[in-house]
Amino acid sequence: MRPNSLEPVKPGQMPARRTNHVGAHAAPAKSAQATEKAVTSDATRQPASTPAPAPTPRRYGQALERERLERAQAADTARERDEADAVAAKATLATAPDMDQTIIDARLNVADDRGGTDPHFAPLPDIHGAGPARAKEDKPSGSGRGAKIALGVVGGLLVAGYAAGVVAFSNLYYPGTSIAGIDVSLTDAATAAERIESSVGEYSLHVSGVGLDWTYTPEEGTFAVDGSAEAQAVLMDNEAFAWPVRLVSNLMDSNKDEEEPATGLVVTYDEDGFAKALTAEVDKINENRPGTFDAAGAYDEEAGKFTVEKARSSQKLDAEAIVAAAQEAISHAETSVELDDSMYVEFAGGATDEELQKACDAANEIIGVDVDLTMGGKTVATLDGKTMTQWITFDDDLNPVLASDGLTGWIRELATSQLDTVGTERRYTRADGKEIEVSGGTYGWISDEAKLADLIQEAVAEKKTGEIEIPTKQSADVFNGAGGRDWGAYVDIDLTEQHVRYYSADDELLWESGCISGSPEDNNYTPTGVYMLNSNDGGATLVGKDEDGDGEPDYETPVNYWMPFVGGAVGLHDADWQAESSFSDPDAYTWTGSHGCVNLPPAKAKKLSEMIEVGTCVISHY
Repeated sequence: MRPNSLEPVKPGQMPARRTNHVGAHAAPAKSAQATEKAVTSDATRQPASTPAPAPTPRRYGQALERERLERAQAADTARERDEADAVAAKATLATAPDMDQTIIDARLNVADDRGGTDPHFAPLPDIHGAGPARAKEDKPSGSGRGAKIALGVVGGLLVAGYAAGVVAFSNLYYPGTSIAGIDVSLTDAATAAERIESSVGEYSLHVSGVGLDWTYTPEEGTFAVDGSAEAQAVLMDNEAFAWPVRLVSNLMDSNKDEEEPATGLVVTYDEDGFAKALTAEVDKINENRPGTFDAAGAYDEEAGKFTVEKARSSQKLDAEAIVAAAQEAISHAETSVELDDSMYVEFAGGATDEELQKACDAANEIIGVDVDLTMGGKTVATLDGKTMTQWITFDDDLNPVLASDGLTGWIRELATSQLDTVGTERRYTRADGKEIEVSGGTYGWISDEAKLADLIQEAVAEKKTGEIEIPTKQSADVFNGAGGRDWGAYVDIDLTEQHVRYYSADDELLWESGCISGSPEDNNYTPTGVYMLNSNDGGATLVGKDEDGDGEPDYETPVNYWMPFVGGAVGLHDADWQAESSFSDPDAYTWTGSHGCVNLPPAKAKKLSEMIEVGTCVISHY
């Protein structure tokens, strides 16, 4: 049984010192001699001049163990203080996530660097059994320590580089930066201000967009700018602490425009003169703009549909807003300003873009038709979106309406200007070279306007494509439009020459004869114009008017060949009562003229009657 107290023993009888077996792996036992040497080693290292301290009584068993633990704890406190200094030096560049590990590694490195023989850095005794062997297992390898050191060096360089960039871009502009159109890349505020101010001598402002194209060039000596404030403002907006991101962004996009601060430049110029000149330019454009939303102004002929963009061409410009935008550009010494849709004056009613677009879409549904109108086999008009814009109106709610009055008016205009040729002035050159102008008469084209309107409305409703032949009330041989020759074969009565000719459709002379026309007495002249042969039935009795008031016709004259062309009252016929010689006298009509008819020699009248037919064109002219 183990005694409760320790009794002194003689030195020769002192047993070998036991080791503590609390841990799983105890350290090898030392001899008593080795223990004694270790205990007295501190005394032997004292300088010779220092008196040796009194020897400490030897302790054994539990007392000796406590003493050893106290000494180890004191050494551990000193060691931790030295380790903390070393860790602070080695872990300066460590990042937050790695700090704990760095401290651990630094402590291990310190212990390792001190060689393990220094009692202050020797491994602590492991009373739990791990012992020195465990410390050896946890110590990092040499390559791990090198990687940590390299990372620390790189981190330090990055921190130093970042700090240098913050300093640099707190004073310099990023690459690609411009102020008032002047490149100030990598310059300081003073240099930028100098460049801005030196550019004023060549300053001009180009204002464009919404139909405006105008350039302002100030007179010499009337424009000045202080660039210092703007230069400082842009530099303050540099975001120096974000310089890596800003620098990369600017280098990747060399054309990037830096957004300028709202402070603007201190600019001196003739503001009133500028505003008046720009306003006058806007007023010129507004003169031709009705300021209303209508079909004609909203239809884009090139696109073939109604568009809001085209409607803008009828919208007036807001001179006040445009002047303000231009003056804002001048305050930054900008050289150009592009105006947008906000510079328009609203249409009456203040319709939004969405409402205008809806109206355009609805109108586009109406104009899907695309047909050609033909007359006599020739195209005279095209019925398409452009044409139909003339008939479309928008009501107060911007709903498109196909106005029948507009359609009727368009057809009337088409008929009078292009379709109907009856009574219009014609020009033609006779086969013998004489150029003739004549108007009046009954021959030619007459369109049926009512039927044409019905056909057009039907085509619009069904969105037809192709051709529509214009219905007519009267037609002619050919169609060549207003003023053109629309006949084929014709009888030409030359009242100046007192001569009648009959030509084929290709102007071959088929028949001719002298004639006697209406007498100038009592204004019985033969009518002029382009007519047609109304009948050719052979003989007839010509009955005159009762001009003397006796209740009887002034004359009743039978003829064998009656060929009327002005109704049934005036025509070509044989006149056997005229002297043969009179038909060759151009002046015979003045003293032996008719009541308006064209007298012919009987034989000539017979021949002509046999050649022509009803409907043949008869032209009477001087």
